[in-house]
Amino acid sequence: MRIQLVLILCLLAQSMAAQDHPFYSSEDPVIKEKLSVVDPVEYQGYFFSGLKYKLLGDPQMALQQFKNCIRLDGSEPAPMYESAMILFQLGQIDDALFFIESACEIEPENKWYLHLLATTYLESSKYVKSISAYKKLLEIEPYNEDWTFELATAYILNNQYRNAIKAYDQLEKIVGPNELLFQQKKQIYLDLGDKNSAINEIEKWAQSEPKNVKPYNQLAEMYLLLGKQDKTIETLEKVLEIDPNNPNAFIILSDLYRNKKEFEKAFEYTLRAFSSDALNIDAKMRTLLSYYEWTDNDTLLLQKAYRLIDTLVATHPEDAKPYTIAGDYYYRDDSLKKAQYYFRKATELDPSRYPIWQQLMIISFDLKDFDEVAVLSEASQELFPSQPTSYYFGGLANLQLKQFASAIDQLNTGKLMVIGNDPLLAQFYASLGDAYNALKEFSDSDKSYKKSLEISPDNTYVLNNYSYYLSLRKEKLEEAEQMMKKCIELEPKQSSYLDTYAWVFYQQKKYQKALEWLEKSLDNGGASSATIVEHYGDVLYQLGREEEALKEWNIAKELGSDSEWLDKKIRDKKLYE
Repeated sequence: MRIQLVLILCLLAQSMAAQDHPFYSSEDPVIKEKLSVVDPVEYQGYFFSGLKYKLLGDPQMALQQFKNCIRLDGSEPAPMYESAMILFQLGQIDDALFFIESACEIEPENKWYLHLLATTYLESSKYVKSISAYKKLLEIEPYNEDWTFELATAYILNNQYRNAIKAYDQLEKIVGPNELLFQQKKQIYLDLGDKNSAINEIEKWAQSEPKNVKPYNQLAEMYLLLGKQDKTIETLEKVLEIDPNNPNAFIILSDLYRNKKEFEKAFEYTLRAFSSDALNIDAKMRTLLSYYEWTDNDTLLLQKAYRLIDTLVATHPEDAKPYTIAGDYYYRDDSLKKAQYYFRKATELDPSRYPIWQQLMIISFDLKDFDEVAVLSEASQELFPSQPTSYYFGGLANLQLKQFASAIDQLNTGKLMVIGNDPLLAQFYASLGDAYNALKEFSDSDKSYKKSLEISPDNTYVLNNYSYYLSLRKEKLEEAEQMMKKCIELEPKQSSYLDTYAWVFYQQKKYQKALEWLEKSLDNGGASSATIVEHYGDVLYQLGREEEALKEWNIAKELGSDSEWLDKKIRDKKLYE
């Protein structure tokens, strides 16, 4: 409120400066009598020179001329008033006050002098004196709108809020119902903690302007703050009678009916809000984000959320945001194809948001659409050349497509851009290890795996892959055994890790140990893996259990093994490696 009042005072000063004032004619009998004592030509010369300089915008010269008048005749108030007016406008309030008080002592009933006096008192924070001056002015002109308003301002500045309301009530009688007056009184009542009276003022405003939606919006807000839900609903329904497409009313009514557990009615208003072009899309997005949490385990509400998404897309078809949140919903619900479609559409509409590209690459990778991932990676690199994950996904996609040289190129480029993200950097080196191994560049592969483990020593994926490839090469088997021991301690029930541990023992010809860990692998899901079952048969054969080995090889065949030696093993009933 203080800021409002400062603005009001500025406006008052401007209006006061622009007001007319009495024309000082030498024909005035009082002035004529006084001029007879002094040289009238000299006095008039100074006075009208002062007016001239004032009009020309030279306040200092004008002041000097008016001071010359006062020097010639100290009983004449006109030059004092003019001096006070100039000093007020220059911000020299104390000096202005001296001159205007002097002028009012000479002519206490002059309304122009009194108005400047009241305003100067107000500006100098002499509120009691300002109030007194405004009251005297209103005795002269009881129905002056400006002075009544200014009196109310003086009361507010002096913390006489009830008197300010009385002044506004008097002004309302003069000018009739007025939005500014209702708003001012409402704010005063709120500052006084009298919410009911504040509501009463807005109700009066609504009654005076029954087709104006603004007072009803304010009423609804105030009822809501007071917890009067039914009154809020009633008022908002009135808003919709005046403005049938008011989006804020839709949103608030939706929340209120939801609080009352009238969910169908709540959803009806939410849907109407989403259909409105007038409602900011970000407000709709916030609602859908709320639904995202609520619909995690509520399939009925989830169907409604998808209706809202469809409505949002239809209402804002050229905005990427509806497609993004649609993608989020479908991704959460494992509808990966639909999620992919919506995120792809979002990148088309707004290619400037890298997180959407990244999510699209993740989804396409989950769908094993590796060609798509490679294309997305290249496209996003053109737009965001310093984003390391675009190179990472490019590397992964090329690995899956067996384009190992391209994978290495992508991964080596991307790892240079990783800053302050050790887990990601470790993943780059891990994938480089896989790519170099596929090209049989074992020295670079080993270096990459070791670098990954230096950064992230507990990465079970790397511990397993590095150990497995060493076991296939029958190199550094003791090191592989130690890595797999750590890997199994970290994840003791991962069948593929248990199989690798067994295979390291197998290559060391520790067949009994290999059998022990293979049986654990089979007990933890490995029985569905053709590779693990075939390994189990190989170990059984090495232990002299040929018939059991043959049985396991046949099972591996049924599971779809593409091992190059399996058919020969079964046919010859003999182990080949």
